[in-house]
Amino acid sequence: MRIYYLILLAFLATTATYAQNTNAFPVQTKVENGIIEGNYNTHTGIQTYFGVPFAKPPVGELRWKAPQPLDDWSGVKETKKFGPRPMQTMVFGDMNSRSDGVSEDCLYLNVWTPAKTDTKDLPVLVYFYGGGNVAGDASEPRYDGESMAKKGMVVVTTNYRLNIFGYLAHPELSAEASYKASGNYGALDQNMALQWVHKNIAAFGGDPKKVTIAGESAGSIGTSLQMASPMSKDLIAGAIGESGAAINPTMAPVSLQEGEQMGVAFMEKAGIPSIAELRKMSTREIYEVYNASQRFGFPVVMDGYFLPKSLPEIFEAKEQAQVPLLLGWNSAEIPAMGLMQGMPLTTENYEAKIKELYPKDSKEVLELYPYGSEKEL
Repeated sequence: MRIYYLILLAFLATTATYAQNTNAFPVQTKVENGIIEGNYNTHTGIQTYFGVPFAKPPVGELRWKAPQPLDDWSGVKETKKFGPRPMQTMVFGDMNSRSDGVSEDCLYLNVWTPAKTDTKDLPVLVYFYGGGNVAGDASEPRYDGESMAKKGMVVVTTNYRLNIFGYLAHPELSAEASYKASGNYGALDQNMALQWVHKNIAAFGGDPKKVTIAGESAGSIGTSLQMASPMSKDLIAGAIGESGAAINPTMAPVSLQEGEQMGVAFMEKAGIPSIAELRKMSTREIYEVYNASQRFGFPVVMDGYFLPKSLPEIFEAKEQAQVPLLLGWNSAEIPAMGLMQGMPLTTENYEAKIKELYPKDSKEVLELYPYGSEKEL
């Protein structure tokens, strides 16, 4: 009976695997570092390449360092399943991952393309997931690129490091970096993904000169940072921000010194004497120490490298990417009470709050965002 049961399980597993691929045949594409193999779905006409590496795994001595370029590989690298998602806890209950586990080795992106053999110059969308820079995953179904690829664009979703693994700043880390700063590793991962797109997207029928970046929540904040960064602004042709930017009160960057002080305080409280000792710790140990601290991540820092100044300073000086920008706010992201900051939600209080926040432009803001009743608020 046990043997029969095991045979039945093996048969079902094989059948499930076969069923997942009955509508697709393998396709190969040459990218900068080698050949990758994805799937061509004959029902949708969309090619998919999942779990494509865009940087070396940020593990061991590469922990808390800017992402490093990949080495070339020989043969064919299979890219038919999502890579691991970045280290994180399930902070938000609405997240639904399809990733291959959780790992520090997480720098993978995914591509959906409608391109035929002679297709070129398609517009490109690069999407950054939300999750407060402490959680999130490029494989989530809500970020699936198939529906948009069917409309004639190449869609890319990308992972980036999170929480302590992605944003820890510390004087020792700054001292060892060639650019003499630390933190911002998750934002640098996003930049590295954009560099990969610039170099490789033509192989998927995309135009590197037609790259629009977008994201929701922390991904929207990441979009604003990439617009502002001198490292990324020439890699994009448009931007879409859905719920927030890196300006007060939504996750505004702090000075490098302040970020480093947070890192020092974190390590002192955890009893970890040096970055060298922290790097020696296992993934599990770091994960548990970070969770025990009850921190909600670490802030982006003005490091003089990825981000030279605050976003208001950069935008006021018109030093950001000079590209079309579409802004909005997801209805379920933060309710109106987030704007009111605890004040009762009345029309009078709404008007008073707008005047407080926009003393010079309150009339224009109230005209652009009118209100007729408390229900509309």
